[in-house]
Order: sequence, then C-alpha cells, then structure tokens
Amino acid sequence: MAKRRSSAQDIAKGLMIIGVVFFHCYIETFENHGESVTTFNPLVACFPFILSVFFFYAGYNYRDNGRTYGQNIARRAKQLLIPLVLAFLVSTVLISSMELIFQRDNPGATFQAIGNSILYFLMSEPLALMINFPQSGGIVFELMLSLCLLWFLYALFLCSLLFYWLVKYTNKSLPTLVSVVTGLLIIGFCLGEFVGNYLPYQVEAYPVILSIMLVAAYLRKFDFLDRPIADKRGLAFVVVNAVIAEGLIAGTALFLHFKVGTMTAGSMPGGQFDPAIMGFDAILSFAFGILGVYFIHTLGRGIAMIPVVGTCLQWVGKRSALFYLFHPIFLELSAIVIFQKKVPWGRAQAFFYLFVVIALMVLTFLPVELLVRKIKKKKEPAEAIAGQTEDGLQG
Repeated sequence: MAKRRSSAQDIAKGLMIIGVVFFHCYIETFENHGESVTTFNPLVACFPFILSVFFFYAGYNYRDNGRTYGQNIARRAKQLLIPLVLAFLVSTVLISSMELIFQRDNPGATFQAIGNSILYFLMSEPLALMINFPQSGGIVFELMLSLCLLWFLYALFLCSLLFYWLVKYTNKSLPTLVSVVTGLLIIGFCLGEFVGNYLPYQVEAYPVILSIMLVAAYLRKFDFLDRPIADKRGLAFVVVNAVIAEGLIAGTALFLHFKVGTMTAGSMPGGQFDPAIMGFDAILSFAFGILGVYFIHTLGRGIAMIPVVGTCLQWVGKRSALFYLFHPIFLELSAIVIFQKKVPWGRAQAFFYLFVVIALMVLTFLPVELLVRKIKKKKEPAEAIAGQTEDGLQG
C-alpha cells in the first residue's frame, strides 16, 4: 500500500503558499513593480526556492501503480487543468462584473476590453507583447494580468508530459538520471545565456522544473525526506544538515548580491535569467530547489510537534492549491474594493495586506468546507446501511 503524505509535507506547503501570497502582496504595495522586486531581494535570499518546493513534491509523490502513460496524463489533467479552467471562469465573471460596474457609460467598449483582456491572458503576456497585441487597459486588464500568477499549473502539466515518459527510465538507473538532468540543465543554461528570459508560457523554466521533478522521484526510493529518526544523535544530524542546506542557499544569494549585484536567482525556477548571471540562474535554481526542500521539509517536521501552529499550517498546506488558484483575484479585488488601489505603502504594510488577503480567503473557503463536511456526514449513515444490506445479501 502506498505511503500516505506526511504532515511535514503539508506544513512545508502551507509555509510556502503563504510565502507566495506574501511575495505577491509585497509587490502590490509598490506602484513600481520592478523597484519592489529589487527592494525585496534581501528577503528573497533566504527563500529563493518557494516554487521549486511544489515542483519537487509533485515528483516526490509520483507512484507508478501500474498506470499507463495516457492514464497518468489524464489524471494530471483532471488535477491541474480542470481547476485552472474553473478558477479562470470564476475570476472572469468577477472581473467582468467589476468592469461593467466601473464602466457603465460605454457597455460596447467594456465588452471589447473584456474580450481583448481574456485573449491577452490566454496568449500569455510575453507572446502578446511579441505580436503587439493591444492592451485594453482598465480594471479588467489589470485583473486579468493578475491571473498570470497561475502559470505554475499549466507549467506543471506541460512538464508532466515529459516527466511521465522519462521517469520510468531515470528511476531505474542513476546514470540515466544524471545524463537526462545534465542535458536538461544544459538546455536551461543555453536558454538563459543565448535566448533570454520572458518566453511565452514561461517555457524558459521548464528544463529546471523537469530536472527537479525527476530527481525528486528518484530520491523518493530512499525516503529522502522522511527517514526515521532513531535517537537524539540522528535528530541532531538531520537538523544540522538542514541548517547547512539553508546556509548554502542564503550564503550564495548574499555573495551574489554583494559581488554581482543580483539576488533574483532561483525565485522562479530557471525562469529569471538575471542579466548579471544569465544561464547560471538555471543551475542555481536547481541547486536551491533540492537544498531548499530539504530545509523547509525538516522545518516542517519540527513544526508538526507544535500542536496549534502545526495543525493550522497543515490545514493551509492541504488547501494550498485552492489558495494558489484564487489568491490573485482576492489580491486584486481587495486592492480595488478595500484599498481603492491606494496601497503603495512600503515593506511593513505588506504584512497587513497579506493578513487581509489570507483572512478573506479563509472566510470564503471555511463555510464551503463546513458545508461539504456536513454533507459527507449525512451520507455516511446511508452508505453504512447500504453496506450492511449488501453484506446480508451476499451472506
């Protein structure tokens, strides 16, 4: 029987999804987004592996279970694409309603702006800019751009198309794994060095994402993240390793900051290509991803022992996909409705903005979850009776 996902994994995902939302809230508190990212770099230095953690877990949780390639892809499409489409439809309805409320004078122009903005989003911003597709502007366009934050889902699906084909070979042979990952990192290096960043649909990040997923699937065979800790000496060994891993990440990022003047490397797996380091961003992203997940997962194992904190982070981690899907629309709507777009306050205010967005999301999702639980409880007695009847008939 397949091993259930550990509580440490849910806690780590909870921490990281809060990190993702905080980063986006921080950017929202600045009028100049480029300036906000630059200012935020010293904090990013400690956690440049946030998104890599989710890709690592996607590979780490892989199980063959006798499924064919087609069955795996169909299952992945159900997990990723259907929620993405639903989130897009819900967000589009909310966004369009907002635009119609704010632009009641000219409904024809409003609907044209909505259509242009939807097409702009579906093409992805880099592709739209490449073909000079018109930007409609206004609230609907700004809100649609916020949905570009959901690139993780379609990137994971597209990478899975190759992952499910390659993993059966890389899991059987370490030399094959090393060869494939080396080839992928070379491709990532070349994209950063000779092609540049900001490609349509974040294609520049795919070689690093796929490398992280394949390595994670291989490491699962050795129970890389959840090896039993027999005694205090074993615990100390694990903790020291995790601290060293985080030290290597932060130390490298700080060195780059003071020596080269950059610190964006790794925050988006292989997809930043800072002009100062070019293709080496892919290599750093890969290393940061492996080291970072070991650190944050070990931290999660420790937090799991703290009753209230551990339980809350587990709750968030189990619903990280839901938070990820809807945080862009909550972020933008709260900026418009609550703050009237007057939120370029600075660093400290980003924490208040994070609290507002998270609180809105929890207050929205909690009633739905309670309703679902209530329905499940009503079904359980009926299912139990049906089971007893079937047993009686079979007897």
